[in-house]
Amino acid sequence: MVLPIYVVTGFLDAGKTTFLNNLLNREDWRDIRKLVIQFENGEEELQTPHEGCYAIAFAKKAMEQQSEQIAEQIHSCIHSREFDEIWIEWNGVVPFSQLQSLILHPLLRGLCKIKKVIHIVDAANIENLLGRTGGALPEQIASSDLAVLRGVRSADAYKRIRRLLNGINPGVDICEIKEYKDLYKQLFGRKERRINFLFLAVVFIVVFSLFFRTLFTAILQAPVNMLVNIFLGLILQAVPFLLIGVLISSAIQVFIPQSAIERRFPKSIAKGIPVAIVGGFCLPVCDCASIPIFRSLVKKGIPLPVAVTFMTATPVINPVVILSTYYAFSGNWAIVASRVCLGIAAAVIIGLVFAARPPKGHILSGGALDRLMCSCGCYEDVEAVTTLKGKAGLFIRHSQAEFFSVGKYLVIGTFIASVFQVLGTGIFTAAAQNSVNLAFSTVIMMVMGFVLSLCSSSDAVVARSFVRQFPMGAVMGFLVFGPMMDIKNVMMLSAGFSKRFIARLLFTAFIVCFFTVFLFFALGGYRL
Repeated sequence: MVLPIYVVTGFLDAGKTTFLNNLLNREDWRDIRKLVIQFENGEEELQTPHEGCYAIAFAKKAMEQQSEQIAEQIHSCIHSREFDEIWIEWNGVVPFSQLQSLILHPLLRGLCKIKKVIHIVDAANIENLLGRTGGALPEQIASSDLAVLRGVRSADAYKRIRRLLNGINPGVDICEIKEYKDLYKQLFGRKERRINFLFLAVVFIVVFSLFFRTLFTAILQAPVNMLVNIFLGLILQAVPFLLIGVLISSAIQVFIPQSAIERRFPKSIAKGIPVAIVGGFCLPVCDCASIPIFRSLVKKGIPLPVAVTFMTATPVINPVVILSTYYAFSGNWAIVASRVCLGIAAAVIIGLVFAARPPKGHILSGGALDRLMCSCGCYEDVEAVTTLKGKAGLFIRHSQAEFFSVGKYLVIGTFIASVFQVLGTGIFTAAAQNSVNLAFSTVIMMVMGFVLSLCSSSDAVVARSFVRQFPMGAVMGFLVFGPMMDIKNVMMLSAGFSKRFIARLLFTAFIVCFFTVFLFFALGGYRL
């Protein structure tokens, strides 16, 4: 595992240690095991109140004369403890290239890698410092991914400093810190702002289309009325289940202590996976609801293979899905049993794959910089609140924040799926005419399940309509894989999980579902 390194640079007294103290000591980052390396000792001391945060420091003289010993000490520290990431406070008067050389040392090259460089700018002094400090400061600015401005006195000063920084590092992200209590939101809220923009754009398009559907149809030469109806239909199907999932997720997060889960939940994966299957069978929720619950289980420390098994099995085997499949296929219990058994088999195998090869690094948005799962700030209060009234207040706040957070991704994903349903059906119709074997037709139907993004509580009705065009094995691929992973599910997962994890989950689920279904029917499984 290669540890990600986050480097904080800046001139002397720029506020690097203050920045680290406010960022790394958040309550919701308590479970992240951090190694903090200081190459500068300022007036403020680094605060490491949590056991998971370990700090070491090196003097400037040692950096210049004992680089080999420093590399050996860092190497020994990494191997003696388990860390999730490394934070470095770099000396303000030492060239950044010296740090790069240190990280490329043979002892450290395969252990860690610089992921992001954050430069702290003292707005009151930056213009004077650049002309008097030689090349170290400009080099640090030029190497940074993000520039954080402190002490900006006016809008004109902000524009002037922004031009100055862009002149040294064109295109660098620039953020102004006004109050440290809003540090995370100001620094790393860009993703949320982009999602808000996409969400508002989708809402605007849908509303505008409702009032000017004739004009839109004439301009786009596409059935806008059908697109809007499909979009609204998918939303109306998904929102109630999403609300159920959010409420269950919030209850887990607020009312169930970490210690209770650690004490009562099976520690072994062999015992945990059956519990996940039983839990998925008992919960009357669809795929939209299982994802928020999955996120809360991961945050509460449930083993990832168990949580993945729960998320992938629930939308295929729960009571609502079983009844809808029974109704759609006119009471054919063989089809119902095939779907449930294949869904369980695929979910268990997916979980075992993640048990055999655990993901590297954090799966919750990839690292500490994107770890905040809930913008309401209630996580900081969960452990402190003990009264039922206080817990109930946190439950409401958490549910509200998570519903609107995940709901935006659901709306965006549903809109994309609606566009595919309206404009992409011809592709699948043509493919159906050319599907000459079980493997090819199964892949087509699985891709169709991903693209159409139907609710698992009603997808069986649609699957029934494909029986005349595709073999039953291909239809079963649609019924098993579609609820596990589709466009809207991927969008909802992106609200809290890293892209790397989502890509691996999607690929693993597709491969496992394909071979599970294909082998079952190729070896003589049920045929309609």
